[in-house]
Amino acid sequence: MPTVGVVIPLYRCAPYVRGCLESVLAQTRPIDEIVLVDDRGDDDSVGIATATLDGQGRSYILLTQPHNKGLGAARNTGLAALTTDLVWFLDSDDQVDAEFVETLVDALEAADADFAVTRTRRVDEAGNTLQIDEEHVRAPVVTGTHYARELISGGAKGYACTKMFRRAVLGARPWAEGQAYEDIGTSVRIALSSRRVAMVDRPLYHYLYREGSISTTLSPATLDLFTVEDDIRKLLCESSLEHDWRREFTGFRYREVLTSVAHLAMRDQHAQGTRSGLQHTAISQVRTRIALRDIPILWQGRHYREMVFAGLVKYLPGMYSAILRRR
Repeated sequence: MPTVGVVIPLYRCAPYVRGCLESVLAQTRPIDEIVLVDDRGDDDSVGIATATLDGQGRSYILLTQPHNKGLGAARNTGLAALTTDLVWFLDSDDQVDAEFVETLVDALEAADADFAVTRTRRVDEAGNTLQIDEEHVRAPVVTGTHYARELISGGAKGYACTKMFRRAVLGARPWAEGQAYEDIGTSVRIALSSRRVAMVDRPLYHYLYREGSISTTLSPATLDLFTVEDDIRKLLCESSLEHDWRREFTGFRYREVLTSVAHLAMRDQHAQGTRSGLQHTAISQVRTRIALRDIPILWQGRHYREMVFAGLVKYLPGMYSAILRRR
């Protein structure tokens, strides 16, 4: 059996980290190595995490970053300390079903895949299911290129934590550092370099949706979504896929980047009652990146909602903001 290691970055997760680690300790297929990475959040997260593991007599490695360097850097630091065949990256505010590791390892080995992925159950802080993020799995094994296309078209999610990777496919420092939303581009790059991906239909990962997280709050990190767009465009060009996947990529740009940035900026303006410099910068960049030549491509890809968004935000942003306020 291959050995399995997990990397868990710790940053201001005190209310959630105990439940996260208890779900790790409850796995039906025990994990061989646990690496905690203190990303210097300066709260009780590290103390709670180590007390939880010590209380169960569980060995682990604790690494401390010199200063807060972000999630991508913390994952890379933890990866360097692992010696296992397979690697899992887990966010410290999330949890998993007890069969998560066993199921993904079995699927990966049966398919001789480079990584395995499960579906995601999005939950609130009370544990109630809000939605299942991905569509049902159509095939138990797909090519890496097929999965990369699904990531860009929206049929799959780039979450790092829903995946079990073979160490070799990751490289030394796979995760983008110094930026937010590092999962998406890295997941596409790994998929494009993979032979096969094992798909698990059961939603074994519990993703906590909470107010104040990076995905629900406007901050300077929101603008990193533009970097993600540029990175994926570069990946597709390097793989000679920019023409064949033009519809998928255009839909991705408008769905995952432009709409996300605009909505966060406009909702922040609604909440604050005034327009800040960051809101202005975000919306201006969105409008600059909207091009009329994209409209036929969005039509061909049946991205009708994104077509309406493009037209209104480009030419009537105030009207779009008023409509968004009522939703």
